[in-house]
Amino acid sequence: MSVTISLWSSLQGEIQRFLCSYYQKDVQIEEYSHRWVGDFFNPLDSIDMISALMDNIQNFNVTMYIHMENGYLHKITEENYNDVIKGLIGIYYVPV
Repeated sequence: MSVTISLWSSLQGEIQRFLCSYYQKDVQIEEYSHRWVGDFFNPLDSIDMISALMDNIQNFNVTMYIHMENGYLHKITEENYNDVIKGLIGIYYVPV
């Protein structure tokens, strides 16, 4: 089971700028792309990306969504990202 994160921006090159900063290397995506989708098979990697964007949201004009298994897209914001992270930890790491 994986966690799918999508990034959206109306500014050309903004997603690539964030991804280059996040991965600390040159990341190639379509030049005119206004969205990026990544599947994280290790949920901690998705938590790391969520935290990185939210900690630096003032530097990037990027919107982030998490894709739920039922097809629902849930927007991640400064107000809810801690709850999203807690939910991911609860789903993937807390024993039942």
